[in-house]
Amino acid sequence: MKPGFSIPFSRLVMGLFAIGLICTAIALFWITYLGSLSIAEYEIARNAKSRATLARLVFTQHLDLLETQIRSVASDPALRRALVEGDKVAAKSIIERASTGMTSAVLDILLIDRQDEESWVNGSLGLIDIRHQLPASVRAAMPPDIWLNYADYSSEPIEVTAAMATPILDPVSGHELGKIFGGTTVTDSYTLPGVVAKILKVDDLAFYHGKEIVAGLGDLTTERLPETLKGATADVNYMLREDHLYIQAPLMLSLDGLMLSAVIKQPIDTLQKVEETYTRLFGPFLLYTALLALGAALLVNRITGAGLGSLLNYAMSLRQDREVTPPAPGLITEFNALARMLETAFETARDRDARFKDLIDGSLHGVLVQANHRILYVNDALLVMLGYESGDPKQLVDLPSLVIYAPEERDRLSSYYDLSDSGTAGRVYEVKGFTKDQRTVWLEQHVRVMEWRGEPAFYATITDISERKRQENLVAVNTNIDALTGLPNRRLLIDRLRQAVQRSKHQGGLTALMMLDLDRFKTVNDSYGPSAGDHVIETIAARLTSAVGPDHTVARMGGDEFAIILSNPEDRWQIERVAREILASVSDPIDLDNGAQIIMAGSLGITLSPNDGDDVESLLLQADRSMFQAKTDSGSTYRFFAARMNAQTARRGQMEFALRQAIDKRELHLNFQPIVDYAKNRVVSCETLARWTDPALGTVPPTEFIKVSEECGLIVPLGEWVLREACAFFQSCNRDGLKLDGISVNISPRQCRDTGFLSLLEDILRETEIDPASLQLEVTESVMFDDQRLNPATILDAVSSLGVKMSLDDFGTGYSSLSYLKRLPIDRLKIDRSFIMGLEKDRDGQAMVQAIISMAGSLGIDVVCEGAETREQCDLIHAMGCSLIQGYSLARPMSGADFRRYLAGMNGPGAVVAEAG
Repeated sequence: MKPGFSIPFSRLVMGLFAIGLICTAIALFWITYLGSLSIAEYEIARNAKSRATLARLVFTQHLDLLETQIRSVASDPALRRALVEGDKVAAKSIIERASTGMTSAVLDILLIDRQDEESWVNGSLGLIDIRHQLPASVRAAMPPDIWLNYADYSSEPIEVTAAMATPILDPVSGHELGKIFGGTTVTDSYTLPGVVAKILKVDDLAFYHGKEIVAGLGDLTTERLPETLKGATADVNYMLREDHLYIQAPLMLSLDGLMLSAVIKQPIDTLQKVEETYTRLFGPFLLYTALLALGAALLVNRITGAGLGSLLNYAMSLRQDREVTPPAPGLITEFNALARMLETAFETARDRDARFKDLIDGSLHGVLVQANHRILYVNDALLVMLGYESGDPKQLVDLPSLVIYAPEERDRLSSYYDLSDSGTAGRVYEVKGFTKDQRTVWLEQHVRVMEWRGEPAFYATITDISERKRQENLVAVNTNIDALTGLPNRRLLIDRLRQAVQRSKHQGGLTALMMLDLDRFKTVNDSYGPSAGDHVIETIAARLTSAVGPDHTVARMGGDEFAIILSNPEDRWQIERVAREILASVSDPIDLDNGAQIIMAGSLGITLSPNDGDDVESLLLQADRSMFQAKTDSGSTYRFFAARMNAQTARRGQMEFALRQAIDKRELHLNFQPIVDYAKNRVVSCETLARWTDPALGTVPPTEFIKVSEECGLIVPLGEWVLREACAFFQSCNRDGLKLDGISVNISPRQCRDTGFLSLLEDILRETEIDPASLQLEVTESVMFDDQRLNPATILDAVSSLGVKMSLDDFGTGYSSLSYLKRLPIDRLKIDRSFIMGLEKDRDGQAMVQAIISMAGSLGIDVVCEGAETREQCDLIHAMGCSLIQGYSLARPMSGADFRRYLAGMNGPGAVVAEAG
């Protein structure tokens, strides 16, 4: 291990001891300082409460003096006689004489109210306006012998008056002759603040009524005080500001609920003196503490240093295998125990090393010890593993350590050992070994740094993992390679596509991703068996690999789907050329083992990076969409991805959601197109057509929403609704007297595959009470007979057994055998409109239509020609022997109400015209 910063133990102990002692002393000093501050603050609080109590006492004593004077006047017999006799002059003289005799406390207000007259005699000072300072209404409400504090807010400043009422009683009868009112003005008073300030021995004092100052002395008359000291509660309040103590002493509660209080300001320097004292003492204290700590640390170092030095010398001697006597016991008990433990540990280590060498010599794992790129030790297992003779380690000892490794590994191993010296290399790694006969084997090394004979060395435990690597390679192949074709599978393709896209991004150029799906591959499996299908897949895989060449990737995505990555094609023309070659190679005949020969076709989707993006998942999805577009268009072709495909996919998702809601809410409606007996000019049947107008999507063509409903499974509930509504409409027409022989409803293969279809059909026939022979179910030839999941005979026989008629729609467009017409219960053929279009000018078309009509007639099958758009076509079809015609020349699809009116008009005067509902 590389040495870092270190410090001798004795110095560390000495330093920590000194630091601890100094920190402890400082902490004690700080605690003492805080305690002194707390005591000083306590004394300040006690002083504040004492001063507040004294202020309240002085104020109360002043009021007591005034009360004594009031009671003295009230008890004067001459005043009672004057009240009885109504002698105002005598009463006035008495109270004026009493006012002039006052010395220490002067009554600012002194007046008498008789029972029958307010302010009967007023002996107040001349400046006193008794109407405001103590109005009659307040005097009438004052209880006797209690001091009250009244504030007049109508004057500026507020007039605050302390007053008391004393009744004057007739000594004989005890009746009240009147009341004498006495008091003092607090506002702008000099006497009251002066008395309080003199007793408290302060220069600054103020009286507050609530938060308003009403009187005072000194600086407090102009000084702005904090809100906490103005008109507080009935409790004493105080605060320190700078070097002064402010005390708020509550005196008396006013009639308006506000407190009359005195605020006292006095200088104080207690805290400053405490701080100055401790600041002055801190320097000497710190110096004495440091000297004491240093002396104590030196003493500790002297005690521990000697014992620790003896232990180190003893351990060094043991490490060098020298015979040495254990150190004599010292002062420290732990050091003595450590010396005994060292002796025991070194003896145990010697025994263990001897046993360990015997163990690794006989280990089944290879062991290698090397230092300075030279081999120091190998065991027999490693010799055998590398093809050397066992029992002779000298074959490798002292050789360069890299001699046992494959040449391609040696640079990496040199770097590894350099990193190991710095402590940054891994401890377990895999490496290719080189045997004596120059074979390569896979080795797993567990390496650690250890001491070998007193020197650092690399100790490696080595295992032969050649078989494990072979199994891992096999798993990797199975994980990334398709087992049937040997091509990369989807997982490996995604990895290669990601690399190709990144390469195109950094180097420029294109990357083309092609998605190929074989058309009608399921037919091969169903017709010839899975072995034939595997043979086709293998053949196509070989052809694709040959077509694109070794510089590009062909992968099997699963089933009959392949993917091709064209790396850095020159241009779009080259991509199209490769696409045509791929499709051509797919379409070549394939010989099966049973001698049969089949021809396959494929649909190819192409997307380009960076033109279409560089996200791998998006590219796969785009290639799949364009392949699906190619399959939808015609098959056996290729299509490049276009942004509109994303829009189509988004519209499809929106349409699926909206269609699901429309079916649940019954928002679709039905149109009906008449099928006319041209010879009789009579409507014999009609075809039921679903129509849908969505608030957001607008009018959606049937070809679009029917296709979406088949793909997502909504065709089942949609078909059920159409079938039930059509039967109900047919019954309503006939109940209203409108003569209609039958009605046709289209059904899809998906409905036929549904296990409950026949039960549903029976339920609808029973619920609507329709004659089964009046219902015709139309199936499309090109879909019905190409769907390998359906057995047409089974389905049509089951439907016919219910009495329902079957009609084969779009006849002539599929690839089915005409033998079906003989074997299956087909009641009607509908010749596809593609045969009728331009029929009057198409001789070949006329011949084909004539042949179908004749063939159907011989089999007893009705024929309907659909798509007749002109009167000339209708006449020509009728001349060929077909009377049942459906087309725009006769009538377009129409709503139920319009169809009712059309039916009534066509089927003659015997029909009853019903109101459309």
